[in-house]
Amino acid sequence: MLEYANLKALAVVVSEGGFDRAAKVLHITQSAVSQRIRQLEEKVGQSLLIRSNPVVATPTGKRLLRHYSQVQLLESELRAEMDADDPNHPTTVRIAVNADSLATWFLPALAGMFSRHAWLLELIVDDESYTHHLLKNGEAVGCVTTTEVPMAGCSSEFLGTMEYLCVATPEFAARYFSEPSDNPSLSDTSSFNAINQAQLAKAPAVVFSTKDKLHEKFLAQYFNMTPGQWWQHTIPSSESFLEAINLSLGYGLVGHLQAKPLIDRGILIELTPERRMRVPLFWQHWNIKAKQTTLVYRALAATAQHNLLQV
Repeated sequence: MLEYANLKALAVVVSEGGFDRAAKVLHITQSAVSQRIRQLEEKVGQSLLIRSNPVVATPTGKRLLRHYSQVQLLESELRAEMDADDPNHPTTVRIAVNADSLATWFLPALAGMFSRHAWLLELIVDDESYTHHLLKNGEAVGCVTTTEVPMAGCSSEFLGTMEYLCVATPEFAARYFSEPSDNPSLSDTSSFNAINQAQLAKAPAVVFSTKDKLHEKFLAQYFNMTPGQWWQHTIPSSESFLEAINLSLGYGLVGHLQAKPLIDRGILIELTPERRMRVPLFWQHWNIKAKQTTLVYRALAATAQHNLLQV
């Protein structure tokens, strides 16, 4: 049997990034934390931590963290069944989600449910093509991901599709995407529908992060362009990303839930109405009988039904 005090020490060391911070969280000495980790490593016969800065788990350490998180969730559910949700010992539900979902439909889906239960929501934000790694490593009990095939020990449920529109302000479009002989009205989007590779090579783009490959796929699919053939601003914040486009720093791909209201108000225009990118989203979670993951999925699915494309 594994000592769960030692497993907890492992989880806190990884989450805090080091032994000293973990000791403060656990209210024990740093040497006591080290001793618990050493006992756990001796028990499994393998190293569980890479002593870097910050400290990270080894593959074996990640498997133990996943096990510990699953047991915590099941114990929370058992406690809730026996005593009802206990506000003195709230359950923490860790979910990995992409920034675009978080900025639009995700929180409204869960707000009511978390308000009704004695649960705490802990979100880990990452690109939708990477969130499933957080689930695999045991850092989250569920994730919104583009990965359809369920990972080992997990289930995958389709939520809906986010459609991305290539947009810019009318002023930016007039500066970079109109021919010299043109004199387009800023509200006349038909003047920008014949965007070409040469124009895109000169117009700065706004990209969410180096992990985000959506813009790269868009230019490859529709304009046969490869990385290095365009300029880009990199702004890893969903709110600031959209603000940068609104401030005419560049053009970019914006999810339909954010883009369409701004287009309707004339703040942005769609540069390529016939060329959009669709990103299907799935909910993956552990195959354990915990009501938290079941209720989270039901809430997400109900909201996604009304906000995401069901194709």
